[in-house]
Amino acid sequence: MILAAGFGLRAQPLSLVKPKALFPVLNRPLISYNLDLLAEIGIKEAAVNTHHLAAQVEKKLAGMRDIIKIYSFHEENILGTGGAVKNAASFLGNEPFILINSAIFTRIDLQTVMDEHLAYQPSVTLVLRDNPRFNNVALDQEGWVRGFRGEWADQPDDQPWRVLAFTGIHVIEPELLAYIPEGPYDIIHSYQAMIKAGARIRALVIEDLPWWKIETRQDYLNVHGDLLKKRREGPVLKGAGVRIEPGAAVNGWACLDQGVVLEAGSMVENSVLWKEARAAAGVKIVDSVLAEGVLAKNDLTGGVKID
Repeated sequence: MILAAGFGLRAQPLSLVKPKALFPVLNRPLISYNLDLLAEIGIKEAAVNTHHLAAQVEKKLAGMRDIIKIYSFHEENILGTGGAVKNAASFLGNEPFILINSAIFTRIDLQTVMDEHLAYQPSVTLVLRDNPRFNNVALDQEGWVRGFRGEWADQPDDQPWRVLAFTGIHVIEPELLAYIPEGPYDIIHSYQAMIKAGARIRALVIEDLPWWKIETRQDYLNVHGDLLKKRREGPVLKGAGVRIEPGAAVNGWACLDQGVVLEAGSMVENSVLWKEARAAAGVKIVDSVLAEGVLAKNDLTGGVKID
């Protein structure tokens, strides 16, 4: 199951016009990369929950069913991570399932995660890595999760626990459903209740995992910068029909989606331009994002233009 219903509040104003699951990364919708991860290990069916800008998600998913068979679970009222799983229980069935946050971009062999889960047979396996900004899961020396979100604060100072970041990738046994009430609910609260009840939650730590969590405009730019600067073909990615007029320039890295136009004398640097976006003559776009179909008539630095 891929979670794709969220409002993306920290990514506004971009998320006002497109849900984060559909943010183009290297000119492909973010969710398509997560579907690829599932397909690579032979998974043939996946659930996707929708709420915010659901019609956009549904339309895009309709064109992705050649990757994997997709079942949509629309939420009239947003249900949170736990409520979304409960709502899709009829699809998830009675076997372990993978749950992925659609707002992440990563390169991981999910078979490794499944193998870890089957080897230790916990109630849940969570993929963790060190990222100081997001470190909030405590695990002991044997690799078992002990707490979330500061629950370890009252432990002795010599407690040999590590605190790492949860990547948004879970493998879950169906027993979880008994810990999720009806209605909106945070899955972390379910995990906290499971630990208190004696259930085991396994931490699979992948230290060097390529992983980005897209919460803000800067996160969105960072994933592009990190990927494009290492791109063998060069740091400028151009989609079909991109037109760079005489005197226009691209500095640093840039991701230019289908139909983008840079008019004469314009300049783009370390920025992402969605489909059909246009930089007017002489305009400079730096460290910014232009949304789909937008015409930038004035310079933009460190910003977002959605209309």
